[in-house]
Amino acid sequence: MPAIGADLPERLLVVSGSARMLVRSAARAGIRPVALDLYADADTREHAEIAEAVTPGRIGFAAESLLDAAARLAPPERYALIYGSGLDVAPGLLEQLAQGRQVYGNPPEIPRRLKTPDAFFELLRRLRIPFPEVRFTPPADPENWLIKSGCGEGGKGVRFSAQERPAGVGEYYQRRLSKPPRSVLFLADGERAQILGFNTLRTASRPGQPFLFVGALNRAELSRTQRDALRAYVSRLVRTVGLKGLNSLDFMLDGELCRVLEVNPRPSATMALYDRDFPEGLVARHIRACRGSLSDLGPNGAAPARAFEAVFASRPVRVPMAVAWPDWCADRPLPASAIAAGQPICTVEAEGNGPCEVEALIARRKAIVLQQLCSIRG
Repeated sequence: MPAIGADLPERLLVVSGSARMLVRSAARAGIRPVALDLYADADTREHAEIAEAVTPGRIGFAAESLLDAAARLAPPERYALIYGSGLDVAPGLLEQLAQGRQVYGNPPEIPRRLKTPDAFFELLRRLRIPFPEVRFTPPADPENWLIKSGCGEGGKGVRFSAQERPAGVGEYYQRRLSKPPRSVLFLADGERAQILGFNTLRTASRPGQPFLFVGALNRAELSRTQRDALRAYVSRLVRTVGLKGLNSLDFMLDGELCRVLEVNPRPSATMALYDRDFPEGLVARHIRACRGSLSDLGPNGAAPARAFEAVFASRPVRVPMAVAWPDWCADRPLPASAIAAGQPICTVEAEGNGPCEVEALIARRKAIVLQQLCSIRG
């Protein structure tokens, strides 16, 4: 295992809906974190000092389970904190988790601000950043609108306005656009930003979740004008909000215009598309950026096309005691794990010479997983 850099913490707590990506990146810098997430998958355990699955809540984490595990396994006076997904839906829980800890990431007040719809869209208006039309009262033409939650993540909670009850507390209506969602992954030091890449996001319709995030590709068909506009949007947001570390901005195309959907003020899943390009991993870059240091990104040559996508069980599955997972499988469940129909089994990854080659690999690898595992009934 590589030696830990003198400027990096030896003791680190990672909390995320799935901690695998952050833990694997931290291991590249010689750090073996304590990892708390909803799965404690095999590859998370492989790279962590300790990995423990926390009880899920109605949405996100069960607060008592998460806070108890964090206090027991990673006391605040000894362990710094990096957080990922799973806490967007509960900014108050993030505030409790951060108490007494060195946080490498945005302080809790920033996610709270960016996940409060009226404050967020007013910020975009003030910064002259376009976004799809938003309203807080039912539209006259509901078939052209979606209902979203300010604290949602990964497409969870997004639904068709015409088919659902009216928006509730913390929800809003947003005009529907037909293009696929895209994202910008960037590092920031509170004043400046470095763009790591532009990505195309994959969504799928699952029961009750018509726009669930399932994967991403590190390619996005954008003009130079669109890329320049997105760089300007990111720069304005970083300077105004004080964003630090790894963040992402989600957007959709409306003709030539890039309309912003949301800002994720934390490491996003798309960091997995770039982590291997950095010898120490992006968690090391994230920590240094939070300390105010943005080092040169190195050669800016075109990286290989990369993609990942979650594989969902078509029927109940019991993972065999002896299963040989290919190297291109991540988020590998433990032997004997029971996976319900419609739940994720694992994530398949691919790298190739272009989007077509990568997408074909992803499709084949998903089919292999389903054929091997879903032929075994749980």
